[in-house]
Amino acid sequence: MPVCYEVDATAGLIRVHFVGAISLADIFGYYSALSTDAALRPNLGVLADCREVTAVPSFGELSVIATAEGKTDPALRPTRGAAVVSSPWMFGIVRQFAALAEPSGARVVPFYDMEAAERWLRSELEGACVEKMATETDGS
Repeated sequence: MPVCYEVDATAGLIRVHFVGAISLADIFGYYSALSTDAALRPNLGVLADCREVTAVPSFGELSVIATAEGKTDPALRPTRGAAVVSSPWMFGIVRQFAALAEPSGARVVPFYDMEAAERWLRSELEGACVEKMATETDGS
């Protein structure tokens, strides 16, 4: 299976593992499964392990993926993602994806180190929770 995931509610993460040649259909299959997962909740980050990826969708397909809204409730859609890669080629692909996803409100950052990715994601998610609490408190 090229894409598998698990929701780790304790860590506040969706852990995704990509293996081999990833297609547009693989990504949309993952999006579809995630949209109906009962464990999905607000403010989850995505930790994507892309170290075993050998091929990715075309740039045009990446654009479609980056801006896809799918069936997931907007309140549950992750807006922060860390992708762990093992090659400069994949690092560049993730940066391209990040640029495509940014206008949709998603922030995606590539990393070579899993621990660094997890630290960044934790800090991003803690910041998002603080912002949400401040908005709820002042009524904005």
